This record gives sequence, structure tokens and C-alpha cells, in this order.
Amino acid sequence: MNAQFITNDKGEKTAAIVPISEYEDLLHQHHLNLELTDEYKNMVDQMLRQETEGSAQYVSLNDIKQRFIGK
Repeated sequence: MNAQFITNDKGEKTAAIVPISEYEDLLHQHHLNLELTDEYKNMVDQMLRQETEGSAQYVSLNDIKQRFIGK
């Protein structure tokens, strides 16, 4: 599966759906302290903090469809 994007009514990308293996690779790259933007590092830090605190929210494909597409 390739990355897929969710867009708003204007066609702007608002979210991405990536395979778990690619997501894990991105997290691993973050921990290796590669040259990533501060914005990206802050986003990953926030996601990891939410995971640790138990406040991360996981949703299914159907949840995403209902929220963004209304199906």
C-alpha cells in the first residue's frame, strides 16, 4: 500500500495514511536524530508523549471516512 492522502473541500492535503512499516521507519529516523525539521520533530515528540500518557487516539478507516467523507 502506498501513502494515501485525505483532502479538504479545497483539495488541500490535511492528513496522510501510511503503512505501519513506513510509519515505524519514520519514528526510527526521528530517534536517529537525522536532519528533520523542528516542526516534524515536535509533531513526533507530541505523538510519542500522547502514546506514553495513554492519551493517543486511534481511529479506524471507517472513522476517518465518516469524519472526512461522510460515508
